[in-house]
This record gives sequence, structure tokens and C-alpha cells, in this order.
Amino acid sequence: MKNLLKLLLLSASLLLQSGSANAQDRKIEQAIKHRKAAFTLMATYVNRMVQTVEGHRPFDVKRMIQDARTVELLSKLPWEGFVEGSEHGDTRAKDDTWFERDRFDRYANELQAKSVRVTAAAESGDLKQLSNAVGQMREVCNGCHKVFRKG
Repeated sequence: MKNLLKLLLLSASLLLQSGSANAQDRKIEQAIKHRKAAFTLMATYVNRMVQTVEGHRPFDVKRMIQDARTVELLSKLPWEGFVEGSEHGDTRAKDDTWFERDRFDRYANELQAKSVRVTAAAESGDLKQLSNAVGQMREVCNGCHKVFRKG
């Protein structure tokens, strides 16, 4: 009877531990999905603005303001998805993202600041100003990708 009780307690303990591990895995998986979704959406709207400033899409001030405001909002979202443990899994983030967190956070903050400038430039209605602001924002994106993104 004692052995049976010990076996049941051990089994229950193992089940609880595996459930906890599965919950942690799901949390990490969700964090990765969150940041990837935010980056995918941001890329969609940035690419529309790039196409406009490069002359491949018509310059529609209202559309550019909407797209810029969307990018500004999206620029705040992915960072909470870079939680401890999410360096493994279906991610293109390099390990340096976690080892050089201060540098990574500086890029994130700079992107957010540049996206505010893109919104202001779009609201000005000046295509040249918008083009410069979008270019500066893209430089921040590309700089971060070179350092912190695989492939």
C-alpha cells in the first residue's frame, strides 16, 4: 500500500511538472508568434510606404498617414515577445539578441522614435520629407537585422 501511494505521488508529481513545462513551452511559442506577427504586419505597411516614396505607388496623403500611424503603433508591439527562453524555437533572432539586450533595446527605441517622425512627415503631406523619414527608419531596421537577425 505504501509503495502504491509513493508511486501515485511520484506519478502526480511528474504529471504536474510536465504540464508546467508544456505551459512554459506554449508561452514561449506564443511569444515568438506574437513578435513574428507584429514584424510581418509592420513590414507590410513599411513596404507600402517604400513603394510610394520610390514612385511605384501613387502618393495618397491620407493612405500614407494611415500607414504611418499603423507602423508607429506596430513599432511598439514586438518587443514583449522577446522573453527569456524564446531564443529557441521557430525564430530568426540570433542569440546576441539576449546577450546584447541593451543594444537590442536601443534599436527598438530608435525604431519607435523614427516611426513617430514618419507619421509627422506623412501628416505634412510633403513627399520628400516622407521619403527622408522612411529612409531613416529603414536604416534602423536594416541595422538591427544585420546584427540580430539570422539569414
